[in-house]
Amino acid sequence: MNSVTRTAALVIGAVAMLVAPPVAMKVLGGSGDPRLSVGAAPPATLVPGDVRDATGRMIAGAVWTGLVSYDPRTGGPVMAAAESVTSPDRKVWTVRLRPGGRFHDGSPVTAGSFTGAWTAVLREGWHGARMLTEVARVRGGAEGLTVKDDTTFEVTLDRPLAGFPALLGDPAFLPMPEGVLRSRDWAAYGRRPIGNGPFRVAAHGPRETVLERPGARTVTVRSMPDAAKQYAAVEAGDLDVATAVPPDRHERMDTEFRGRHRILPGRAATHLAFPSWDDRFTPAIRHTLSMAVDRRAIGEGVLGHQTTPADALVPPGVLPGRRDGQCRMCAHDPKAAAAALADAGGWEGTLTLWHERGDAAWVEAVAEQLRKTLTIDVQPRSLDAGELRKALDEREVDGPFVVHSTAAYPAPAAALRPLLEARTGYRDGYVSDLIDQAEGAASPEAGVTPARLAESALLRDMPLMPLWSAHEHYVWSERVRGVTTEPFTGLLLARLSLKD
Repeated sequence: MNSVTRTAALVIGAVAMLVAPPVAMKVLGGSGDPRLSVGAAPPATLVPGDVRDATGRMIAGAVWTGLVSYDPRTGGPVMAAAESVTSPDRKVWTVRLRPGGRFHDGSPVTAGSFTGAWTAVLREGWHGARMLTEVARVRGGAEGLTVKDDTTFEVTLDRPLAGFPALLGDPAFLPMPEGVLRSRDWAAYGRRPIGNGPFRVAAHGPRETVLERPGARTVTVRSMPDAAKQYAAVEAGDLDVATAVPPDRHERMDTEFRGRHRILPGRAATHLAFPSWDDRFTPAIRHTLSMAVDRRAIGEGVLGHQTTPADALVPPGVLPGRRDGQCRMCAHDPKAAAAALADAGGWEGTLTLWHERGDAAWVEAVAEQLRKTLTIDVQPRSLDAGELRKALDEREVDGPFVVHSTAAYPAPAAALRPLLEARTGYRDGYVSDLIDQAEGAASPEAGVTPARLAESALLRDMPLMPLWSAHEHYVWSERVRGVTTEPFTGLLLARLSLKD
């Protein structure tokens, strides 16, 4: 920061002192700077079992210590609040906590802190309930949770799941203090959550969340949903880290923030799925449509550089076990697509693309590509989410429809399982058995091979054609170091620090 910029920043800071409360103060530059600042969209909630967005996950990763965390290098789980998570059959799991854990209010972190919080998630129907019932499949819900002693509890699942320990880093599985569990005053808890992690929440409001850590810099997460404002604030020295980059600055990001930017591969994917009840969509037609879509052009156009073109069914942020380049038919090849359509007998009538209203812009872009490449009539059809589900359940859908999926934990099987559960009507015993084998394998590593075989079979049949996965962008100021990210938490606030 040059002297002019620093002087301007100090003047602005002085004015802010006159009009803002102390919690909003920020003095830039120099060793006396009291805190680091991060721009992000405002979180929907900070109640851990109800966290549903990237900002909530980022803050939760700093305020709570879950049973496991994720290694940013390998993507695998690392024991955190748990000393061990073991099972003789991958179905009945014993969780032992590290001794001495405390919440920020001084109360102990016990086995009941976890089982009580999970029971609350189920009882209140929070966002994380699906993780317990549909992903982990805890037997009978709360009935599958048994406290053995203060530091030990048992979790019984409906079927073997080798990835269960990796799942436990999700906010749905975080603990809550006994006093909060007794009071059930979730509104008050959401305003000032009490966690067991490295940071405590000093203040939380619509404009910012202030996180304090003994012996370290305070981190302020500012509510800045506009990517352009975040980016500009880092350029001006008014913000330390931006968690979003506007589309029109993507190409210049490397020049403007050389060595100070990052693209984080995602774990969520978007697909076009085919209704199995419509015999017109043979594998040849599915492959044809896939080759006709220029994924990169749409990502760099209407999607504003926020996606990575798919080359597999497992998104790039899902490690370990993910392989690049598995989907040959995902490569854009308009000549091959046109020839393949002719070989398949052509297409008569209108091809309808069904989607929810929020996907309208990019679906129209896909439709236009298909019109030009294959010279067929393609028409998008937009419905509300509930209307689309009803149309699928009643098998009224007569064309490809949009499916969004997210891997719940870092394993290929976690990315593939939701595809079998999409409303395509697709059934294949071989693929289902392979995914079951992957989930119930003796170890996560042993589950990689059956998951890869399942992925190959799915790409051959292509009941869903992968389009792209979302990714995240980060840029940061020259005074910051330790910017570390991983797909299941996002930015690791506890690793941020200032350069010496």
